[in-house]
Amino acid sequence: MTVTIASRAEEIFLSRKEIQILRQRILLLLMNLYQQGYRDFYTNAAWGVPLWSAELLLLLRKIHPDIALHLALPHSGQADKWQLSMKKRYLRVKLLADTVQYLSFPDDPESFQKADKFMIIQSDLLLFYGKQGFLNYSPQYFSTGIEIYARTQYIPVRYI
Repeated sequence: MTVTIASRAEEIFLSRKEIQILRQRILLLLMNLYQQGYRDFYTNAAWGVPLWSAELLLLLRKIHPDIALHLALPHSGQADKWQLSMKKRYLRVKLLADTVQYLSFPDDPESFQKADKFMIIQSDLLLFYGKQGFLNYSPQYFSTGIEIYARTQYIPVRYI
């Protein structure tokens, strides 16, 4: 069974302590999903929950080598403007992933939507940080494109 991991960009505004708690929560969820039979995980490796989840999956893969990490990247220039430390983490994940696919070109304004749709088509579940997120205190929220698309494909959404 296959999971897509996605988020809104809100987690970049969390404190270090909140990020640590969120990462621990994600690790527990990933372990639970593994125990439920999920083995293939897709992410676009965007900074925040998607990249952190990829790093945690690589850690879990040391214990459970049947875990597969698939990257559906919007375009080849995704991390070009990131800080060096963040870019190094991204490149490490990209190097160790089981598959890496670029879904568009850097100048395509729909590159992220194309990656989202590709991941959902592959998946049985969307694991999402946002609307009902574990540390999300934002009172206003509108469903993201990936959530809407998952629902149109009858893919359940589980919130982190």
